Amino acid sequence: MGNNHSFDVIVVGAGIAGLTASYVLAKKGFSVGLVESKPRSLIGTKPCGDAIGLHHFEALGWFPPQDTIDTKFKGVKIVSPSEEHSLIVYGEGVGIDSRKFYQWLLKQGLEEGVELLDNHTLVSVKVKDDKVEAVLVKEKGRPGLKEIYAKAFIDASGATPALRSKLPREWPISERPYMSDYNIAYREVLELEEPIASEDKDYAIIYLNQEIAPGGYWWLFPKRNGVIGNIGLGVIWSPTSPNPRNNYYKYLKNRFKGKLIDAGGGLVPTRRPLPTLVWRNVGVVGDAAYTVNPVHGGGKGSSMQAATIVATHIANALEEGRVNEETLWGANKEYIKAYGAKQAGLDILRMYLQKLSNEDLEFILRKKIVSGEAVYELGTHGKLRDEIIRSLRIALALVSRPGLLNQLRVVKKFMDDAEKLYLEKYPEHPSELNKWIKDVEYLWSKYRSLIGFKLGPKVPW
Repeated sequence: MGNNHSFDVIVVGAGIAGLTASYVLAKKGFSVGLVESKPRSLIGTKPCGDAIGLHHFEALGWFPPQDTIDTKFKGVKIVSPSEEHSLIVYGEGVGIDSRKFYQWLLKQGLEEGVELLDNHTLVSVKVKDDKVEAVLVKEKGRPGLKEIYAKAFIDASGATPALRSKLPREWPISERPYMSDYNIAYREVLELEEPIASEDKDYAIIYLNQEIAPGGYWWLFPKRNGVIGNIGLGVIWSPTSPNPRNNYYKYLKNRFKGKLIDAGGGLVPTRRPLPTLVWRNVGVVGDAAYTVNPVHGGGKGSSMQAATIVATHIANALEEGRVNEETLWGANKEYIKAYGAKQAGLDILRMYLQKLSNEDLEFILRKKIVSGEAVYELGTHGKLRDEIIRSLRIALALVSRPGLLNQLRVVKKFMDDAEKLYLEKYPEHPSELNKWIKDVEYLWSKYRSLIGFKLGPKVPW
């Protein structure tokens, strides 16, 4: 490729969202350029928990090849700070070998005609006539910049978005978040000297402990029948947050002995999605659009869903010959129905959970205040149902802790209001978006004030 080239669509980022979006578009017959800063051989090496719920694949209508799956989970085990109490949330999932899975996804796209521009970093964006005309990229080891033109662009570049952070600030798609909208995580993958106990190897295990992982949790995800362990922790991101790697070495390193296979860390968005996933001729998916579960930080499945939705709407707009926020607007409505409204409710719950102390968490699990079925309901639908509150009222009355029930009533009300704001009141037209954003900010600001949640500074990009 020379210094100038053009495609129907440029996708920035060959993570799970970018690979999915580029494959969907190429399969529909469009020319796709996939820009990735890593070399091809390292695609799929992003540090993460590697777990995906089966319901995401059911929504997509396909399943990954067996050789990309390391383990199958029966559910999630949640453990109290003392590690003396736990509950099991049943729900099938898989642990994938990220490198194999991503390379398989990449192969599907390449076979459909995707052109991979690996070792290319996005440097700047060229905006003309109020839309993105081209991106300027730098190839590693080569002088000069390449100017790549397209009719549409997708930012799938991750938690520190390379494309949308360079767009005009007045575009709502370039919204700047707060540091507290993220967790910062570190994890290691070990071939363990002592395999994970047989009673635990079928579960993704989440440990709640505000000392080890303030504002987050630490985890143990078994792989290959418990011989391999994906072990890590995430903490809420702030200027005063502990370094998660330091906490890993302080609290977990000596606890799990074995041969190091991989290590690394990064940012994970833990908030509601972008107010719009599309603007002008640009779509945003994956971590760049915060399409992640705010409570547990899992984002692979929902990122694939968002990428499929946005890519499909871009394909339809390209066929129509008019790519802008009006022709793409249905992507927002479809994603909100599929996952975004659930995220909004769980963002409300996430802020409350980050305020709980170890004593609160221990109490809830020790007294079995919340059941595995209730947590599954939250994870699946993103809301506290009335019957859950009724059962909590009975349980809490027996242990004389009415304060917790009152707090949960507030949380439930705001979760319901958030879901309604997304499902029932999301704008029918882009011209109504700014008013809706103000309504969202008002609701979230009121809630943060009630529970004493501090936003902190905005992100540096």
